[in-house]
Amino acid sequence: MKSLNIHIVEDEPLIAETIKAILENEKHSITGISLRAKEAIFDIENLKPDLVLVDIMIKGDMDGIDLVSYLKKKIDIPFIYLTSLSDEKTLERVKETNPSGYIVKPFNENTLTTNIELAYHKYQNTNSDISVNQKSESFFIKNKGELIKVEQNDILYFEAYDNYCNLYTSTKKHLISHTLKRVEEKLPPSKFLKVHRSYVINFSKIDSIHEGYIFIGHHKIPYSKSHKDRLMQQLNLL
Repeated sequence: MKSLNIHIVEDEPLIAETIKAILENEKHSITGISLRAKEAIFDIENLKPDLVLVDIMIKGDMDGIDLVSYLKKKIDIPFIYLTSLSDEKTLERVKETNPSGYIVKPFNENTLTTNIELAYHKYQNTNSDISVNQKSESFFIKNKGELIKVEQNDILYFEAYDNYCNLYTSTKKHLISHTLKRVEEKLPPSKFLKVHRSYVINFSKIDSIHEGYIFIGHHKIPYSKSHKDRLMQQLNLL
């Protein structure tokens, strides 16, 4: 596989240095080693690694699961947990963050490198994208090597879904493997309006607005107070 820029979140220096040596021997680059979650947030957001290895039991106010949960809302990269824990409660918390891998300590060199390769391969193959020509009336959604054409006028709204988002038309729902914020950046503002932290709507599809909700067909979409003024400004009121 290609060489990756990998960040390590591990508060045991000996373990962190061992992982670093193994990965560098495999021609990967280490962007850094973070000991605490707050430090890791700053480092990862600024260094933008290709993949992050996270020990669950790090010291501080946030553990590794809290860290991944926070970062997945902001950054679209694969995370692999490193842990000696395998109890049901921990696994349930881990599942909620949908990680790219889970390695139980102690692990050997082959286990580490194989899991990294599989995680990044999965990330590349499942990662979808949405592209748009601003002069065009359609989007192309990339999904598993297939390009799917979606007309802008057929789109009802976008809904945030963890680190992904759903695109709704009147007949279909498409899962896009990018955050709502990233998708919003590619949308023409003349047609699409953010009305809630979790929703961007096709303004022309609004049927009615009532008691904090926007109705588009049979869909009921909330709008927040922080977006209400902009929404009302867009309405053509008599």
